[in-house]
Amino acid sequence: MIEPWTCKDTVNLIHEVIVGILTGIVAAVAYEQIVNIRKKRVQYKKYGFLASSKNKFDWQDWKIDGGQINSTPIDSWMKLKYEGDKSFSYEYRNADTKESGTGYIFFDEVFLGRLSFWVDQKSWFNYRNVYYKEIIHDGEKYDAIYVNADDQKTKYVMLRPTKHRRKSKK
Repeated sequence: MIEPWTCKDTVNLIHEVIVGILTGIVAAVAYEQIVNIRKKRVQYKKYGFLASSKNKFDWQDWKIDGGQINSTPIDSWMKLKYEGDKSFSYEYRNADTKESGTGYIFFDEVFLGRLSFWVDQKSWFNYRNVYYKEIIHDGEKYDAIYVNADDQKTKYVMLRPTKHRRKSKK
């Protein structure tokens, strides 16, 4: 014989539905966290090596004339900090002009991105295209971030010897 439906049965059913929904939500959030951690690790392996070692100004500015990198650098430096999600913050200092500022580099791909720059909390430019490439210059291997500064009718490149790369975390 089938027992009649009671108020207690309704409460138990509601309880089981709520527990099931909450279990599903917790499982979905946990899965999303695991996926995000994995994505962050993959992105760090792709981009993290560009970060400055030990928070030092290790990227030096070089002018490009006639498509060739000059033989001597400009006395200006950049420090890159990986912020995650294919983006970097940076500080820039030029010893000759005393110009300094901060900005961001956002990479769309491993080799292509955009750069912005602020001086005294005011936007100097927003955005310039940047291109990353490993190059050989004067017999040395360098990481190179080319900056297209057509608005100033010039081009320049930030170079750092590849032997000084920051080691990737595992």
